[in-house]
Amino acid sequence: MDEVSTEFLAYIIGIIILIIFYIIKLPRIGANEPPLVPYTIPILGHTYNYFFNARNFFKKCKEQYGECFSIYVFGRVMTIVSRSSLNEVFINHKDFKLALSEFLPFDMLFENISDFDKVTQLNAKLVKEITGKIDSYTPIIQKYLLEGIDKFIGDCKDPKEFLSIWELMNHIIALPMANIIVGEEVASHEDVVKSFGVFVFDIGRIRTIPPIFSFIHPKLHDFVTTLPLRFGWNPILHHQKIMINHIKPVIEKRIKEKKMLDKDYKFYNDTLEFYISQPDFDYSNPKIFHYYIDVLFVLIFGSVGTTSEIITNGIFDLAGRPECLNELYEEAMIIDKECNGSITLPDVQKMKKLDSFVKEVLRHSDDTLKFLHKVTSESFTFSNGYTVPKGRRVNLYMDDVLKSKDAYGDDAEEFKPFRFVNANSSASKVDRNYAVFGGGKHACPGRFFAIHEIKLILHKLILKYNIKTKSGKIENKKYIGPISLPPKKALIFENRK
Repeated sequence: MDEVSTEFLAYIIGIIILIIFYIIKLPRIGANEPPLVPYTIPILGHTYNYFFNARNFFKKCKEQYGECFSIYVFGRVMTIVSRSSLNEVFINHKDFKLALSEFLPFDMLFENISDFDKVTQLNAKLVKEITGKIDSYTPIIQKYLLEGIDKFIGDCKDPKEFLSIWELMNHIIALPMANIIVGEEVASHEDVVKSFGVFVFDIGRIRTIPPIFSFIHPKLHDFVTTLPLRFGWNPILHHQKIMINHIKPVIEKRIKEKKMLDKDYKFYNDTLEFYISQPDFDYSNPKIFHYYIDVLFVLIFGSVGTTSEIITNGIFDLAGRPECLNELYEEAMIIDKECNGSITLPDVQKMKKLDSFVKEVLRHSDDTLKFLHKVTSESFTFSNGYTVPKGRRVNLYMDDVLKSKDAYGDDAEEFKPFRFVNANSSASKVDRNYAVFGGGKHACPGRFFAIHEIKLILHKLILKYNIKTKSGKIENKKYIGPISLPPKKALIFENRK
């Protein structure tokens, strides 16, 4: 009898704990907030649909609740906005902040940086300076792209099959990026270029665990996933060591040259020179020197991986559409003949069909949600009257914007590679219906350089190879909840006859 009573008591206590946990985790929606989409599974809320049925789920939510609504995922309320409300998020930077820390613990990874806003502003200034000199960087990009293509793809007289295309493109793009960022002398070391190629993937391994602990408390998930960092493992340390070993002697050499030559000193055409020229730069001060090494890696993180991802999507979109590849090859042949193989900025600007193709690749990037923000002011009221409280995560329904029939017509869902050829709408031009690079004054400043580089590598690959999918079909992207990744399938490369 006592054993039965004990088991019954344990059962009752368990139920009470579950009820208390359920009550604690009930989402609290304030007055004038966007409507919370009803859900049937307690505690889990909309997590299943968010993770396994994102596209259809958000489409139905938008149809029922309009452009602004809230969902309950991983133990937290998230507000979803699109169209006009999306632009309000981009414009009101004092009220919204990009929530990068939701994905990666930047403060723990980059131990020498305390103010990421300052770093963002510095690198934005740098990128604008690079964009202003894009013509002078074009020969460097072309030289090392060709070197990378020869090294990692090579002669395909007999067709070659390649897996892990994203990693392949990352290694190819790492060569010109390394030479532009740290200069040709530093980039002549193979371990430096390799570091550029694998850095983003090394960091990405930190957040491979879904936020399941957030059902209990978000901070518990952050604690569990950052345990390796708390015990001293940091994937950045290895890359920092490589970079410091090769950069330090080059900086010493340049500083000596500056002292000797004074006004006759010739500035190097790389971003390392930009960092050295900053008023507070002092390589003899370990704290400042390591700070700038971290700043450099923040730049690498924001440029190499994203550019190679777009290129990878583009190659798969080409490989599954032979008629499109052939038409782009014809354009590439005409331009190559005109410039005799030596591309300049005006030549890249002539690539109208390729530019349209790249824009369509970006429009079909297929991230259902993108640009996660957090409300930083006490609250924010949208023009539609809805108010969101401080700390609320606000995610942008990009799929609705980029596939809008109002903006792109009844065939908005279709991939039409030459949709923008006569539309006077370049791949780098930001507007309210094409927000792949953000919006407002803080739209990605590196988009002009990125599109330039993407067009260059695709141009060279189109000229050199006939590329096709192993299956002979258009391959689908891989989806993790509302986020898309390039396909994981194999591609076949074969020399042009």
